[in-house]
Amino acid sequence: MKDLFEKLDSYLDYINMTVMTVMMAVATLLAFINVVLRYVFGTSLTWAGELTSYLFIWSALFGSAYGFKIGLHIGVTAIIQSIKPKIAKYILSLSLIVIFIYLLLIVKWGYDFVMFNYELEQVSIDLQLPFWIIYLCVPISMSIAAYQVLLKIIKTIRIPADQFSYDMVMKEQH
Repeated sequence: MKDLFEKLDSYLDYINMTVMTVMMAVATLLAFINVVLRYVFGTSLTWAGELTSYLFIWSALFGSAYGFKIGLHIGVTAIIQSIKPKIAKYILSLSLIVIFIYLLLIVKWGYDFVMFNYELEQVSIDLQLPFWIIYLCVPISMSIAAYQVLLKIIKTIRIPADQFSYDMVMKEQH
């Protein structure tokens, strides 16, 4: 079972890093090309601004999901590291559960929003891309984030209270 989770985790890391990197690189390159076209040649790609925005959004949301894996988001470190391990474990567990529930709500809302846009059949102005495809980044990236938080919840619960340390849960080797 541990092998399955390790493979899934590795696969999700690959997806996150690939989407983040490719989307950010393409957005940056596209923005640069459009600036050069505008100021050097007096023309521009009409769809470049819209595509750049969507690429940055996808990159940011997948980056956010990866941030949950490596412990970038949950920032009660000073408080948790200054209290007794048993209380720290309880507080961190509670905060992770609240975050997990919140992420599940975002996944649900994101899915509903994708389906709503699918039914409307609306498309973006410049790219003529269906909005439901653009908005897919929300349920997908937040599902990955929720999975990462779930792993942290499980890890926190498994650590004996007297041995608990924030770093044991939040810091990932990457």
